[in-house]
Amino acid sequence: MELIFGIGNIGIGIMMTLIGFKVYNPFKGKNESEKEKIWFNKFGTFFKIGGIAMFIFGITKTISNL
Repeated sequence: MELIFGIGNIGIGIMMTLIGFKVYNPFKGKNESEKEKIWFNKFGTFFKIGGIAMFIFGITKTISNL
């Protein structure tokens, strides 16, 4: 069960990091550029740091349960 949580944390961490660094854009195709700028200014740093931290936590949790 812990292995599943570790793998889930890795996936969520990768997705958060991709959103934080604007590799994946959840606003694509919605023509809401002003809302996108406000959102990234508010949450961009959180997604960058939180995504990397969650990814590292998932890696350590997965390795420790093998």
